[in-house]
Amino acid sequence: YFSNLPKARLETPSKMTKAIKLVFLLIGCLLLGWAVSTVDLVAVVNLLLKLGYGFIIILIIYGSVTWVDTIAWKNNFRKDETKQFNLWSLWCIRQIGEAYNTITPFGTLGGEPVKAQLLKERHGLSLKQGMASQIIARTTFLIALILFFIPGMYFIIKSDMISEKIKMTCLIGMLTLSMLILFFLIFQVTGTLGKLARLASKLPLGKKMDIFINKVELLDQGISYYYKNDILRATISVSYAFIGWLIGLAELYVTLYFLGYNLSLTDLWLIEAAAQLVRSASFFIPLSIGAQEGGLLLIFTALGMPGTLGVTVSFIRRIKEILWVSLGLAIGWGTSFHPEKSK
Repeated sequence: YFSNLPKARLETPSKMTKAIKLVFLLIGCLLLGWAVSTVDLVAVVNLLLKLGYGFIIILIIYGSVTWVDTIAWKNNFRKDETKQFNLWSLWCIRQIGEAYNTITPFGTLGGEPVKAQLLKERHGLSLKQGMASQIIARTTFLIALILFFIPGMYFIIKSDMISEKIKMTCLIGMLTLSMLILFFLIFQVTGTLGKLARLASKLPLGKKMDIFINKVELLDQGISYYYKNDILRATISVSYAFIGWLIGLAELYVTLYFLGYNLSLTDLWLIEAAAQLVRSASFFIPLSIGAQEGGLLLIFTALGMPGTLGVTVSFIRRIKEILWVSLGLAIGWGTSFHPEKSK
């Protein structure tokens, strides 16, 4: 199946891209080394063992998050397009794509063409339809994250244990991220991408890229059409994505409960909001390696809890990610040996 992907999407990234990725990965490894060196690894291992069967509950909760996120994605297609697939099939495609996102050097973008290709091969949707739904899904997902940040930011500001410096850093980070997402949304709704493509077509180089520019314009039209005609579906998508973030609070609660800590909803929301803010800000580091560990260490320390607990929570999330990536790759392996004819 992977051999059927458009050749351009599977080409090896340029040497400069590789070098940049390597530098960011090195930065992440250094952060990880720092985080690990500041805690007692024996204590971390003991906490991991203490989790016991709680890890199974964590996996079940995370599984429900992936299902809710799939429902959110389904609402990013036009209603007539959703008749060509069912929710289970879309969930499988999402798992395959997210696994590919993790194992490729493209960060969180490598799996998107995979999802689009699977939608085309197995359900007859065009690559344009598949990619449009994913761009919209990424936007609604981030809008839901901003809505999740708002209460979290309130709890951070009201906390007596967090320093003013950290509060200001979190506030600036949230406002910056919110503005970027807002501009990204406006960019899509107004059809700016198509306008830029038409402008580029008038340039000497643009005349040699007529086919590509035409595809970009069609993609832009599809995205713009969705926002102008399916605002209710967009709202539903954001709502489900927000529910996914709320379920994430339950996952954090269970994790800490089995590690011996019973935190309030306020503290849970504060921790998760700060952790997701760190992860969003460190998007340039593959998998946020080191940034997640260091961030959780600082967050838990700021709240008067041991840094060991923060690193343990991060390791639990890493183990969970590895298992879900393995599941996604297994589904992809099964899909490649059981092709389905397009409808």
